[in-house]
Amino acid sequence: MTFKLWSLMHYLYILSPIIIFAGLYFLVRHKSERTKYILGAALGAISVFILIIRNVDIFSRQGWDPEVIPLQVCHIGSLVAGLALITKRKWLIVTSFCFNMIPALLAMIFADALANYDTLLKIRPQTYVWGHIFIIVCALYGMFILLPKLKKRDLLFSLAFIGTTSVVAVICNSAFRVAFGWEPNYFYLYDYKGTPLKFLYRVFPSSTYGWFTINWFYALTLFAVFVAVFIALFYLGQLIIKKMSPKSNQTD
Repeated sequence: MTFKLWSLMHYLYILSPIIIFAGLYFLVRHKSERTKYILGAALGAISVFILIIRNVDIFSRQGWDPEVIPLQVCHIGSLVAGLALITKRKWLIVTSFCFNMIPALLAMIFADALANYDTLLKIRPQTYVWGHIFIIVCALYGMFILLPKLKKRDLLFSLAFIGTTSVVAVICNSAFRVAFGWEPNYFYLYDYKGTPLKFLYRVFPSSTYGWFTINWFYALTLFAVFVAVFIALFYLGQLIIKKMSPKSNQTD
């Protein structure tokens, strides 16, 4: 069983998170807050479990590998999406919806990695399939079923988390190359592979400072795009929450 880009299976895959979320929404919309939380926590636990299974499989086959360390955007997304629903931390819900959901959707649309597997009936492709689905489902569930009363500080905490994680990813991209001979591209900040913005990477050359390499123009532009989309989604989410919630949610 193989995966072909732009096949019926691919289109159904892209639509599947929306279909699953819609089913969950109609299932629990009139349930108690406790019931909504229990179901959400279960979804979150599954999201984290999928990432654990994936990384255990990689480690058992390849040993230590850059893929085992969850600094990739969507692997962080599995953790954030899971912990957001388990802990109900508002800044994690914001991060899951505003930051992790879009890369997960893009990974489902441009699913070249999935198409390269010789079969879907293995752990790696299955965790790819379900990991991205759960990132999106959990993000939508946290924002539009739990309906958190968000404040600007939740936006700021979330942006601070993403900024800090980005800096760690940039450092690890170079450090792991020097220390272990790995080829990581955490946060897609080392080169353009895996992003639609490769033309930006070629505008200016990368800069090297001893063991550390970075393309400042590409990295800062990519980060600025993420921040702009992040903030837009935050206020869009706020608007939808206000329409859905029986009580008005105010942003400080």
